[in-house]
Amino acid sequence: MIRMLDHTADVGFEVEAPSVGELLREALRGLLLVVFEVPPQGDGTEERRVELSAPDLETLLVRWLNELVFLIQGEGFVPVGVEVEVGEGLSLRARLRGVQLDVERYGWQGEIKGATFHGLEVVRRDGALHARVILDV
Repeated sequence: MIRMLDHTADVGFEVEAPSVGELLREALRGLLLVVFEVPPQGDGTEERRVELSAPDLETLLVRWLNELVFLIQGEGFVPVGVEVEVGEGLSLRARLRGVQLDVERYGWQGEIKGATFHGLEVVRRDGALHARVILDV
């Protein structure tokens, strides 16, 4: 589940998921909703692999989102599907399937500078992980 947040000078969203892997998948969906008017969907024709690690879940989420921002804005690769494995010590391995960036087709809503720790919150509540993310625009 994704809920968009109204935040002064920044943009944010909240995600809820039963596991860390699913939380990271939902965070990708939230990011795409922020970046595009009509986020791309489908299987994707290109593939990228990402490996990250972090000392805690909050840092892993920020690093994950910043890597996605780099792929979209820096390489023109828009992930539409992802397989995520989260291992011991919060190490992440992901296989992303995506499409080339097409701002006219998907409706570019503006550049994201990055995910921040400001306002970041990740908690386990009622058997699910809940995260609040603020993106610097």
